[in-house]
Amino acid sequence: MPSSDTTNTGVKIVTLPHNGSATGAILVMEPTGQVMGMLNAAEVTAFRTALTIMTLFVRVTHMPKKNIVCFRSGRQVEWHVRLALLLAPTEVQNVTIFNRGQSRLDQLEKDAIGSLRTRYPQVNFRLVSREATPDFDTLVQLSLSSADVVFCCTPSTEPLFPFRDLASSPKPRFISAIGSYKPRMREIDTELLLSGGQIFVDSKDACLQESGELITANVKPDQLAEIGEFLAPGKGPGIPSTGNIIFKCVGMGIMYLVISKDLLDTGDRVANGQTVAKF
Repeated sequence: MPSSDTTNTGVKIVTLPHNGSATGAILVMEPTGQVMGMLNAAEVTAFRTALTIMTLFVRVTHMPKKNIVCFRSGRQVEWHVRLALLLAPTEVQNVTIFNRGQSRLDQLEKDAIGSLRTRYPQVNFRLVSREATPDFDTLVQLSLSSADVVFCCTPSTEPLFPFRDLASSPKPRFISAIGSYKPRMREIDTELLLSGGQIFVDSKDACLQESGELITANVKPDQLAEIGEFLAPGKGPGIPSTGNIIFKCVGMGIMYLVISKDLLDTGDRVANGQTVAKF
């Protein structure tokens, strides 16, 4: 996934081993072609995606953020939760994470949630797996009915829940969907996708080509608002005061370059990282 800002160039390289999980690296190069730095692709991908969602999350000030529900258990969920707590520490009271398997939740507890429990003692964290919970579907429905924020981070081919689970307790909610990135994938159903009127996206072109939710719903460009346009002072659309706020993100190469360069600059400034001489 190459990208350029006309000054620096970035390339994300992903390897799919025969018996293992995908792994990769991001290279950032100077205008001369000299390698500026290399970063772990998995960590940066999770961080930059969650950070993109937060650009809208922090600006939705008319909705409460008391109850957060997440789907999946990997780094994406970890960074969504970390950043949400960092940006709204006095608002969030409950974080519920749903996943199919228990072992991944156990690992998430060990890697991240345990330390977050200590840092945010006022927040109630609950990790629920389908594997270990007989009434899993009922708990999902109950959690969604009280949810203010829903972070979907799963490459699912079917909607994770029906819109009626939210409609049973109608109120405006913040819904993000970042896990599905191919036409055959869908995290949310059409009724939920269209429940807010306007749909926020990272890229109109990319989402119309890659998002299964948008393709299935036959969404048109004029129904979408790019987050870049929204952030432009005095130019972008405002945040709707009624209905759900829906943010669909499939990711763009330029995001890797921007966040990677900032991370490298920060690492250089605080002397954190490994310098390779004469590389």
